[in-house]
Amino acid sequence: GNFLEIISWYANKCDKIRDYFLEHTPLNDQMNSPMIQKDIVSACKIETVKAILEELNGDYFALLVDESFDVSHKEQMAIVLCYIDRMRFVMERLIDIVHVEDTSASSLKEAIFNLLAQHSLSPSSVRGQCYDGASNMQGEINGLKMLIRRESKSAHSIHCFAHQLQLTLVGVSKKCVEVGKLVVLVSNIFNVLESSFK
Repeated sequence: GNFLEIISWYANKCDKIRDYFLEHTPLNDQMNSPMIQKDIVSACKIETVKAILEELNGDYFALLVDESFDVSHKEQMAIVLCYIDRMRFVMERLIDIVHVEDTSASSLKEAIFNLLAQHSLSPSSVRGQCYDGASNMQGEINGLKMLIRRESKSAHSIHCFAHQLQLTLVGVSKKCVEVGKLVVLVSNIFNVLESSFK
């Protein structure tokens, strides 16, 4: 039943988006126009974030944050909210990907707090933080976790489990030749599939 409710919910949102564009776009605009496609993606993002915030319902949440370069070599930060929904399931929802000028802890904190303010979320509602092991994230004096902890005393921090798994796999692959070969093979397959036009 829960799966059917999710499908129904997404179908309803798609219908709303379609109706919006039918009302607000000129008849000669084409759906394959880059401008129209960007508008559609933007409308989907707005509706998705609105649904996430409704599901969160002003409750406590944790922040999962990671930063990296995008394909144009600009720094970006992915921000995920982790919370308990009404059915008591743990939900992890990507709320936004934000471009940042630099990856200093103060710059990342400012971007996170701006995003929270944009969605009327209070920093005092943050109950957890999850980052990789970089010093700008986990630093004990001026790391992002400490800057957020100063704003919300209950925002406890843990090291990202996915990052720990990656570090473990790297360590194991250095000790076991077969695992190292498997990782290289999978990486090569992924690179071939990723660059394929089909």
